[in-house]
Amino acid sequence: ARTGTTLGHHPFYGTTPCGTVGPHMPAPSEASSSLKWIHCKFSMQLSPAHLADVRAGIGEQLGNSMLRYNTSLGGVALMFDRLAIKSDLAVISSDAPVVFVPIEVRLLVFAPEVGQRMEATVLRHGSDHLALLAHGLVNVTIPHRTAAADATAGDAPAGGSGEDGG
Repeated sequence: ARTGTTLGHHPFYGTTPCGTVGPHMPAPSEASSSLKWIHCKFSMQLSPAHLADVRAGIGEQLGNSMLRYNTSLGGVALMFDRLAIKSDLAVISSDAPVVFVPIEVRLLVFAPEVGQRMEATVLRHGSDHLALLAHGLVNVTIPHRTAAADATAGDAPAGGSGEDGG
C-alpha cells in the first residue's frame, strides 16, 4: 500500500504524502479490486488567476489530472471527492508564479497489481497485443505473449498502460 509514502513531484500534486484510506471506506468488490481509494494531503500549485474562487481552481486542476496514468499514485486517477482546503493561508515560494494551497482529497485510483485477474471488455485483438476497456473508463493493453496464454484460459491479467489508448 501507499501508507505514509512521499510521492514524487507532479505538476498538479507537487510533493505528495499519501496514504490508503482506512476501513470506513467501502471495500471494493473482488471484480473491482483494481480500484483503490487513496487519501492525499498536499500543497496544490494554484495560479493567482484562481484566487477569486480557490475551490473552483483546485477542482479544475484536479479534473485535468483525471484519467491519466500517474506514476506517483501508481495508477490512473478516475475521480476525486472530499476536497478540503486545509488553511485560509497560501504560501508563495521564492520566485514561483504560483501560490501553494494546502489541501486534502480522496482519489479513486485504478491500480491493478501485476498478475491480478480482472474483468474487462475486449476492444481489439491485434497481432501483438490485446486491447481492453476496464471499468468502462481505462484502456489496458496486454502484450500478445501474455494475452495469448490467458485468452485461451478465458481470463486476462491486469497490466499494461492506463493511457495509451490500446
